[in-house]
Amino acid sequence: MSVPAPLSIIVPVFNNASTLEEGLSALQPLRQRGHELLVVDGGSRDGSVTLARKQADRVLLSGTGQSLQMNAGSEYASHEILLFLPLDCRLPPDADTLIAEALAAAEVQWGHFDLRLGQSGLVGHGLAWLINRRAVRSGAAIFDQGLFVRRHYFERVKGFEHSAAPSRRLLLAAKPLRLPQAVTSLTQECWKLW
Repeated sequence: MSVPAPLSIIVPVFNNASTLEEGLSALQPLRQRGHELLVVDGGSRDGSVTLARKQADRVLLSGTGQSLQMNAGSEYASHEILLFLPLDCRLPPDADTLIAEALAAAEVQWGHFDLRLGQSGLVGHGLAWLINRRAVRSGAAIFDQGLFVRRHYFERVKGFEHSAAPSRRLLLAAKPLRLPQAVTSLTQECWKLW
């Protein structure tokens, strides 16, 4: 099996010191396989930047807001494939291979995983089902689904909008590819995902 094309994994953080080590530790196997990890801090005052430097290839500073932070991270990414992921989400173990296989088709410009909410009961399962269903029907994927995109396409659509659904601009010229494997969100405030 060939080595997957390298990813630039972009993770926005803001005052996440209490969960930063655990979240970034989950991404270390990908770093060990040659993928780049960029943490983009939105003005934390809790030591997040210092902690992130121990586990990231690069720590960047930007304004606050996920879209703004992820756009800033994309400007410093070294690789052609960008993967945007919140700190409290866990990728499937073979995410890099899955993304590489998904993007092997020339017409695929971007995509996302399905979402699973960890330890959230029936309400969480129902909400995850609705989010996944909406993404399939409309292409309106959310950050928590692990959005991956070819860099040249991301630059062509001028990144994420700051005040709209994150995938809106990505939908301008290309439909996403859905990967049925799930990203698990550990958020305790699952209602904010809808």
